[in-house]
Amino acid sequence: MPFVLALAASALIHAAALLGPGWSLPGDHDADAPPTIDAVLTKPVPRAEPAPVAKPAPRHHVDKPRPPRMATAAAAAPSIPAAPSAPPAPVEPPPVAVPPASTPEPKAAPAPSAVRIALPANGRVRYAITRGEEGFVIGQTTHTWQQDGFTYTLQSVAETTGLVALFKSARVLQSSRGEVTAAGLKPREFRHERVGGLDTASFDWARGVVAYAGREDGVAAGAQDMLSMYYQLVLLAPKAGTLEMPIATGRKLETYRIEVLGEEALALPAGERRALRLKIRSGSDSIELWIAPDMRALPLKIRFTDRKGEIFDQIAQDIEIKEQ
Repeated sequence: MPFVLALAASALIHAAALLGPGWSLPGDHDADAPPTIDAVLTKPVPRAEPAPVAKPAPRHHVDKPRPPRMATAAAAAPSIPAAPSAPPAPVEPPPVAVPPASTPEPKAAPAPSAVRIALPANGRVRYAITRGEEGFVIGQTTHTWQQDGFTYTLQSVAETTGLVALFKSARVLQSSRGEVTAAGLKPREFRHERVGGLDTASFDWARGVVAYAGREDGVAAGAQDMLSMYYQLVLLAPKAGTLEMPIATGRKLETYRIEVLGEEALALPAGERRALRLKIRSGSDSIELWIAPDMRALPLKIRFTDRKGEIFDQIAQDIEIKEQ
């Protein structure tokens, strides 16, 4: 910009000198020409030009990084302090995929194993019922059972047969259901169906009670019912001495005392057997039981003596055993 202004001023000075007064036109030389006034025209003093500035000697090229070239206008403009810039936002690192923590699968509880007991898996014993010392046959009883090492089912069906059935038909059904444990049978339900009535007993082992005849009583471990009692003795197989066992009959809960009387010969239709004789007492009632060690300790003879002293025997006629 200063160079352009100086050039304009020089042009104006030259124009003023050429067009000013006293300038004669060439070719006017007449004799009687009036005296002339000599005018000396002087050239305007030329403007002193600044001395040329010596250019620096060229430097050898060195490969150095050059600073960035700024724009001319930006270089001429007054410097304005830059507003403080906001701090750069923190750059969050990309999320790292974290594999889900492997949750260990709960270990399944080991399946309970079956309890091995002396009682076969399935079986049936048929008894002849006799009355009195003479052994007059009045009926028969059939015992059946099933057990798989977890649960058991027992059933006894007694009924009159022959001439007695013609004059007086009777049928008595007993059943017992429960669990098989390492300590033997653990009954839950007992039923005694007879002519003219039904007696039941329900064992609640979690609460430690047995319900019967519209009431409840506390019951201890090892308690049995009138049917499971025989087969619990088969499993216990006592050899000598006495033991006590709470028994639920469906009408009452009583403690029965069991005494081992010893081993003796027992006459059966299939021949003579050696059997262990047990006596079970409760009040005025008495039950005797013969069990044979070589017959899986099954009951081979059951004798019931009532309050009047009358004897009813059940003597095994045939036995069927299935292990599976």
